[in-house]
Amino acid sequence: MTKKKPGKCTAAWRFFRSADQLYHWIGLGSFAILLIKVLVLNNISAPLRFMSAVSPVVEGILGSVIASYIFYIFCIHPPIYAEKKTSASFVNFILTRISKNFEQHLKGISATLGYHSTSDEFLSAFTGIDPFSRTAPLLVQFSPEQVYADWFQYFQNENVRLQKEIERLMDSRLLLNNELTYILNTINDCGWFMIIENMAGMKGQMAISHNPFVNPDQPATSCCTSMYDLKELMKSLQSVIDATGKLIE
Repeated sequence: MTKKKPGKCTAAWRFFRSADQLYHWIGLGSFAILLIKVLVLNNISAPLRFMSAVSPVVEGILGSVIASYIFYIFCIHPPIYAEKKTSASFVNFILTRISKNFEQHLKGISATLGYHSTSDEFLSAFTGIDPFSRTAPLLVQFSPEQVYADWFQYFQNENVRLQKEIERLMDSRLLLNNELTYILNTINDCGWFMIIENMAGMKGQMAISHNPFVNPDQPATSCCTSMYDLKELMKSLQSVIDATGKLIE
């Protein structure tokens, strides 16, 4: 029996914490004020006559606020909390899938890349890419012979897949908090998507001997730095994954 108590306490704490902080401030604040009034102020003679007259009114108002708080917590909030948990379960699943798919995408570029990688490591990985060679890890033809995509096609395919996943999540009726909505919108606005879209349309005009992803003279201005920025944005999803994971435990 003792092993279950910590779990119940944790679940209760998460339930109360999930309610809007404003309700707690109003409800618990009113209870604290009423307690001080009953235990302390009522034992002090009122300096003005009207204070004694309005004292029962004040206690009635505070009692009404406390009753409303209790009614909200135990009658209104439970179905809201249940909906939040259900939504969090789907959001956690979708974000986890998006995060893992993007990590696999990074591994497809180079086995050394991951969410921990630095901008210099991205620059090094992209320097080793031959963008026009059909060596990207994306099969575009299976028969009569296997044909793989070039790197422009590979990046374009992964970008479209990621953007569709994000759009489906944002267009869903799932509850998305402000933090997640901001991150998803920022990801959608990442410059890497536009860079690849433009390059894929103009690759026929590019010199095959040139790697457009890297600028060796000014590495900081290399196009691959936008991919690094996207990686950092995708990495920031982990905080939401952790938060929704705790909510559904």
